[in-house]
Amino acid sequence: MTMIQMTVEERPQTRGTCPDIDLVGPLEACEMLVVDESELLEMVNDDQLSAYRLGGHIRFRAADVVRLARTCLQHEAG
Repeated sequence: MTMIQMTVEERPQTRGTCPDIDLVGPLEACEMLVVDESELLEMVNDDQLSAYRLGGHIRFRAADVVRLARTCLQHEAG
């Protein structure tokens, strides 16, 4: 089981580290934003969404994806 897949209870507790950050992969981010992978890449390239490389895998902070999704919905509604 990778660190990303572990639940909060299973994660090792280390003093002085950052609080747990929920990360999602590209497919989950696409589902949350209702876009395809090319549109997700455009969002990253346009600095609308930060991406992180972890062990050769791209990950996104779930909070950032949710924030971007809400922003997109507000623009569509307004």
